[in-house]
Amino acid sequence: MHQVAEVSLRYKTEVAYDERPKISTPVEAETYLRTIFDEEVLELHEVFIIVMLNAARRVLGWSQISQGTKNATLVDTASVAQVVLLGNATSVVLAHNHPSGKLEESASDLNLTVRLMKGLKLFQISVDDHIILTKDSYLSFREEGLMKES
Repeated sequence: MHQVAEVSLRYKTEVAYDERPKISTPVEAETYLRTIFDEEVLELHEVFIIVMLNAARRVLGWSQISQGTKNATLVDTASVAQVVLLGNATSVVLAHNHPSGKLEESASDLNLTVRLMKGLKLFQISVDDHIILTKDSYLSFREEGLMKES
């Protein structure tokens, strides 16, 4: 008989519901993200993070998906879906930084957002926003009207 390891999936939090931050606006997303991102890293290399939300838009948790170079990072859709499903999220906020300080979305940023929106939609999970952070400011895809699947 072959021995195969059991796969165990678990999500547990010690944070009370009322103590979880609520993210309803891009400003609230930026404020929360600045508690996660290391200020020094903002200008060194790109980091991609997802923030998982429940139906009441309370933060369930966050996860760093990738860390890249000074101008790019790779994001695997399956890795994002895995974390979001384990976190039992109903929606997510995507975020990454631009070490250059340039607050403009790239074609890659737009393509990634569409790819993740389509992938997570298969699991009835929505992408609420994609925030690009710089040391001094942010850009919200939602505010800019860029949250489109096409």
